[in-house]
Amino acid sequence: MNKKLIALAVASLISVPAFAAGSEVQLYGMLDAGVDNATNVGTSASGTESTNNVGRVSDYGSYFGLKGSEDLSNGLSGIWQIEQGVSVNGGNTNGNGANNVNGSQNAFGANPYNNQRNTFVGLSSQTAGTVLVGIHDTPYKMSTAQMDPFADTLGDYNGLVGSFGLAGGGYGANSSGLLGGAGASGYFDLRPSQVLAYVSPDMNGLTVVGAYVFGNATNVGTPGISAIPNTAGNAYANNTTGDAYSLAAMYTAGPLYLTASYEQHDFGAAGNGSLSALGGGLANESNSAYKLGAAYSIMDTTLSVLYENSSDNFGTNGANLLGHDTWYVSAKHSMGAWDIALAYANAGSDNTTSAYNGNLGGHYTGAAVGASTGAQQWTIGGDYNFSKNTQVYALFTEILNQAGSMYNFADTTDPVAMFGGVIGGANISAVSLGIKHTF
Repeated sequence: MNKKLIALAVASLISVPAFAAGSEVQLYGMLDAGVDNATNVGTSASGTESTNNVGRVSDYGSYFGLKGSEDLSNGLSGIWQIEQGVSVNGGNTNGNGANNVNGSQNAFGANPYNNQRNTFVGLSSQTAGTVLVGIHDTPYKMSTAQMDPFADTLGDYNGLVGSFGLAGGGYGANSSGLLGGAGASGYFDLRPSQVLAYVSPDMNGLTVVGAYVFGNATNVGTPGISAIPNTAGNAYANNTTGDAYSLAAMYTAGPLYLTASYEQHDFGAAGNGSLSALGGGLANESNSAYKLGAAYSIMDTTLSVLYENSSDNFGTNGANLLGHDTWYVSAKHSMGAWDIALAYANAGSDNTTSAYNGNLGGHYTGAAVGASTGAQQWTIGGDYNFSKNTQVYALFTEILNQAGSMYNFADTTDPVAMFGGVIGGANISAVSLGIKHTF
């Protein structure tokens, strides 16, 4: 929540550090944990009104890392970074869900996709820009990250921004997502592996970032569609490699920050590669999104707004099935050691209200057919900064789902069990008290 000034937004977004000359190694990190109390109110599959409530100690994205560089002369440096997630509480879990059993979702080293953060090696030139390979946030994610004053908490804007949620097992920020191997927290705001990225130098306030994500599929024969016979005459699938690309432009001029970004995912054959789809119905299909954002600082107050539009070809005859519009606004005001913030997001309905054609590989059961699939989220909170490294904070957040949606907090686990069944239109709220220390 302790965000940098918008005037420094581009520098804070790009995780390539401002390395010193030589080959020094720097240790850095953050520990962020607190106490949540969350409530989920909705109507169960039997029509009974139900309320679930849970309290827990939560970790909010703690990590540590090593980074360094080597001066190669003439303004060129070799750069590297190794960043690993850790869990102050032993792993966020409610005991439900295959990915969260025994709290292993966030435990150190339990799942490399969830725990290994931006980790890369590359070359950086003062005049030509930076090239890196490894695991890294996509430019699409980077472009608006600083607009969220509640990042890495239950109020994180990825509850709705970059996500979608359908009653009947829908995808959302806390599900596996469509990019099964990418280990991302959201539908589009990703930190994938297999990344080749370029970051331009600062061009009078403008920075351009591009990334390509390799699908890493292998041509191991598996029974399925698009079958071709092998030498034994058995039918095996043609395992098309999935990939993705992401682009962003970010411009800073004094108190003003503007950004535009675009990302597209091309899914390979189901079950193959880090960009393959989870369900057979999505094999070899694609989705995309674009996002526009603006922020402006007026003395001690920063105002931000973004618009996102997503689309896909998952529907019948390639129709847009899950794509929708999302708006997000936030405000943050500083008063000495205190910061106060407010945020609101609104996700519109998608096209599943009109028809369901069985495309989502069984992940969408059709329970939401005919029901609106939009949602709203609002969050209010504040923090007190004891120093530039240590702060305490409190927040309240609530997601109001329409009858056909099941958006949830952008956390690594469901903070409240979903009644053990398909629940659409649930209202989910939470109070969090936390403490964060960076080093």
